Amino acid sequence: MVARRHDRHCRRASAPFRRIRRGPALRAGVRGDGHAALSWIGNAEGPLTARSFGPASIRQTAIFPAISTRSGCLAAPLRHKAIIESICLTCSPVQRETGPVHNRGGVRDAVSLKSRVLVTAIFLASGAASLILQVLWFKQLQFVLGSATVSVSVTVASFFFGLSLGSALGGRIADVVSHPLKIYGLLELALALVSLAVTAFLSHWPTWVGWLSPMLDLESSFRLPLMVAVSLAILSLPTMLMGATLPFLVKFLTRTQTDLANRIGLLYGFNTLGAAIGTLAAGFVLMGLWGIAGSSLVAAALYVCVGVVALLVARGASPLLPVAAQAPVQTATTASDRTSILIWIFACSGFVSIAYEVVWFRFLTNVSTSSVYAFSGMLGVYLLGLVIGALICARLLAPRKDQLLRYFAVTQLLIAVAATLTVGILGKARTMGVALSPVVSGLLPVPVQELLGGDVSFFLVCAVALLLPTTLIGISFPLASELTVMQMSALGRRIGTLYALNTIGGVVGSLAAGFLLIPYLGSQGALTALIAVNVLLFVATTMSQPDLLRERSLWRQGTIAASVIAVALLLFTPHYLERVLTAIEGANVLELRETRQATFAVVEYREKAAGTYQQLVVNSKSYANNRPEGRRYMAAMGHYPILLHQGPVEAAVVICIGTGTTVGAVSTHEELQSIDAVDLASTVFEFAPHFVPINKQFYQNPKVHQIVADGRHFLLGTKETFDVITLEPPPPHDAGVINLYTEEFYALAKQKMRPGGVLAQWVPLDFNRGILPKMILKAMMGQFKHVSLWLPSRMEGVAIASDEPLNIDPRELAMRMSKPAVAEDLTANGLGSPEEFLATFIAADEKLAAFVGDVPSLTDDRPRLEYYNWYPLGSVSVDELKRLREPVENYLADRSIDEARLDTARTVANAILDEHKATADGDKSAARAALRLAVKLDPDNSYVDFLDRKLSE
Repeated sequence: MVARRHDRHCRRASAPFRRIRRGPALRAGVRGDGHAALSWIGNAEGPLTARSFGPASIRQTAIFPAISTRSGCLAAPLRHKAIIESICLTCSPVQRETGPVHNRGGVRDAVSLKSRVLVTAIFLASGAASLILQVLWFKQLQFVLGSATVSVSVTVASFFFGLSLGSALGGRIADVVSHPLKIYGLLELALALVSLAVTAFLSHWPTWVGWLSPMLDLESSFRLPLMVAVSLAILSLPTMLMGATLPFLVKFLTRTQTDLANRIGLLYGFNTLGAAIGTLAAGFVLMGLWGIAGSSLVAAALYVCVGVVALLVARGASPLLPVAAQAPVQTATTASDRTSILIWIFACSGFVSIAYEVVWFRFLTNVSTSSVYAFSGMLGVYLLGLVIGALICARLLAPRKDQLLRYFAVTQLLIAVAATLTVGILGKARTMGVALSPVVSGLLPVPVQELLGGDVSFFLVCAVALLLPTTLIGISFPLASELTVMQMSALGRRIGTLYALNTIGGVVGSLAAGFLLIPYLGSQGALTALIAVNVLLFVATTMSQPDLLRERSLWRQGTIAASVIAVALLLFTPHYLERVLTAIEGANVLELRETRQATFAVVEYREKAAGTYQQLVVNSKSYANNRPEGRRYMAAMGHYPILLHQGPVEAAVVICIGTGTTVGAVSTHEELQSIDAVDLASTVFEFAPHFVPINKQFYQNPKVHQIVADGRHFLLGTKETFDVITLEPPPPHDAGVINLYTEEFYALAKQKMRPGGVLAQWVPLDFNRGILPKMILKAMMGQFKHVSLWLPSRMEGVAIASDEPLNIDPRELAMRMSKPAVAEDLTANGLGSPEEFLATFIAADEKLAAFVGDVPSLTDDRPRLEYYNWYPLGSVSVDELKRLREPVENYLADRSIDEARLDTARTVANAILDEHKATADGDKSAARAALRLAVKLDPDNSYVDFLDRKLSE
């Protein structure tokens, strides 16, 4: 009875194979491609499709050989049994750990549910660790290679080159190992060790960079090759290990082609989710709490945990059965060619997706702060979109095997439509941010908003603008994986190659967007070009695949979408986004330029008190202006270190040019023989004519050498030394600016200073966190023996640092100030007499150290100024500064100064501070009283006169 039941069962199971096209089906079955084998199976009425050969039949064929062997019944000829067994090679015996687990095709899964969950979880943790390290290493390499666009591009390209190479090599190795999860675990443990070594090596850059310095000079022909070599040498090993991990996990989890899109979608999605978590953790938590070294330890600990868990899971996993490679088949040539076309289309989609990211981020910086929090939030939203897309593919699209090719083509079209919609949203981004602010304020308490960097409404704008297109981008990789993997025996190699080409495409896209598209086409033109590329990818996909080429509905959808895109872009008009960049209330835009570094604009204002003045705007933030308040302290940045230098001053360097006011002030001192003007962007030199006469047309002065470079990197590579170094960087809490405020920077500057040299640094005292300017002073005190604080313009401080004690000779000071060009510039800024100059002194040395107290310092490892959200609110007050003020007479070489005039000038300086405090408090009567006193005591002071006129408006 049992035998007869088995006979009937065997005959039913083997019936579909009686009219098999044996060769192709057998080859497809041997290579582990069940669906390809089924596509060759035919009967009298025609081919038997995967859908007609349903899950129940697949389960029967999977267990048939075992049943027939035990019963002694061979219901099918041996050749049929071989085909059935070849399909069965795609399935391992049922796991006993958690009971039978079936994949979407109904086949029992060789990997238990528990193992899959654990492996997916550890890949999430691995993604988080990798993004943490990427943030850290990019920051550390800036100390050596600089933060210029070329330097950052070299670093990014080196990082992703390593990922690509590792992925390609790892894929080839994954195909020949029987324990891929074990290899994966060892890779993660190796990453833990290597990552710590790389971070430690970069943390000690001052000890090994000395011999490279001559070749890093701007004039050196070895500079660019050396930057590439250093970046590759440092990053290649860890990034290759990172890139190699995906193929091994895909090989372990995916035993049938049926599962490919689903498993890769889950792996890719959760790994990207880990990357998003790592980005947000590094930006909002780790760097602020533990700095670079501490964050590196967290990443290494994650790698160790991932590696250990992987090895434990691998102990209970059965080895992979060898899958024979497919023999060359003449009839498969065309299909292989079509697959190759899909691979290159996917590489192009990587180009477009990263180019979109660069353009979107560049534009969004115009409606955000320039903090690390804003960038971390943007990147987090972008990665979250990729996560959603990958999971949608795994859950909803992967089961539809007959539609995957169509989905891939339509996805390219939908990305183009979504990117067009994003253009419209970006144009309204500023309005949306304003509208969302009261909503955020009502939902989140102020401490929470401050902990998130004060950019919560901006994060919501990013989500509205970016989530839809990035979700569609995230769908592409899992789809491309299943569509291009033709042999399970070559799964690792194909996935590795696919990931490598997509990554290389992303690098090229990043470089093309930053160096070509934005500078030559602008943001809107760049987006339009990328949208067109996505439409072309849809066309290329459809035309290269015969199954799609015949679908009229697909072409109809493409025509409709392209028409909608074209009409939308025409309605936006070519200057739609440009109008957003130039929509500055009360200003006339003189010039706008989108460059590879940033978006620059010069705007002009007209006021009764200030008259006509110009402002330099970078990414929609004011970086400098020649309004009286701004020009006073910027001129002081040039004059003060020269006037306070106790010996001859022949060479000076000005780092960060802005309007050119500081370098113009320096150029008025005729004893200087050489002035190096250093700025990261050539645009500031090209915009300098807009700020004449304030900047003294420095760009035409033969003593002034215009140098386009990162200021820190310039000092690292130059052979020159200087009597004076003065710098007024962008706001210190902006991302990357901290590199010019750390102890390591001051140590480097000190090495480039001649005996008796003086350094001047801008110290804004109006932070809403008063501990931050104290940190700047603390860092300077950590490297220089003597530091003094001066206050030429309200709360804009100037710190003077030197190894020589502050010792002011009043007669020498008066002589230097009396030289015609110097006197004219100082008088125009209300600092015409030695007494007015000395009255801006606040404190030095011991008194200043007591004011700073035991606040933590700023170092390369602990860039606390960038991660300001961890420090309490509360600014330095005017009353605190007035109490801090000590008699400048303590630092005079003699008493030849007019003490009565000095006392009067100090009273005027205090009155200016009182006016500032009263105006900030909204007490106009107190502000007028303070200014009346200042005007009465110093009626000829141009700066006091401006403040009085301004208050009277």
